[in-house]
Amino acid sequence: MRNILIIKLLFPIFLFGQKVQDPLVANNAIKQARIDTILSVLKISNDDIIADIGSGKGYNLIRLTKYFPSIRYYVEDIDSIACNRKNFKNSIKLFNSNISIDNFIFTYGTPTSTNLPKNKFTKVIMIAVVHEFDNRSSMLTDIKSILKPGGYIYIEEPLVIKKVKKDKGCNNPYLTEPEFKQILTDNGLEIEEEKQTNNTGKNQYRKFFKCRKG
Repeated sequence: MRNILIIKLLFPIFLFGQKVQDPLVANNAIKQARIDTILSVLKISNDDIIADIGSGKGYNLIRLTKYFPSIRYYVEDIDSIACNRKNFKNSIKLFNSNISIDNFIFTYGTPTSTNLPKNKFTKVIMIAVVHEFDNRSSMLTDIKSILKPGGYIYIEEPLVIKKVKKDKGCNNPYLTEPEFKQILTDNGLEIEEEKQTNNTGKNQYRKFFKCRKG
């Protein structure tokens, strides 16, 4: 009888603990599922030469480097305040302590050019940056020019069902999926594969696209 009483007293505490932990576990599972989906399309190999456009503080790229630590990655941004060795070191501590800061080659571009070497890269990654481009035609032309023949551009983009006025970060509006795909078509990019990576359920979702030059 005493054992039953103890169980009854502790059971609400156990449930409370579960309620506290479950959202964290679920959130981590969602983040991992997103990375797994990206990797399933990206298919990185040790022979790849990779450029990440709009790297920011490296949050996304460094999560991916956990699976391919031996590659040297070219990182590009127009914002040296966000994209720099100090911020990347902080991201390394958070997401992949096994990789060295020396695995990253920093390049600073302009709103119309990456300033990266031409015909160099087998894979170019862009995560949540296409809607930020003020001059999409010039940037996408330049990005195509840095690809090796047979190389691919991989884009994860936040997409909306209904138009919103602007992204809180860059003040440019997020794109609907038809708008985004039209931008790719207009700039000579063909989608070879696409997978949804995230769905907030609040008018926004993300997709990851594998694109080649048309």
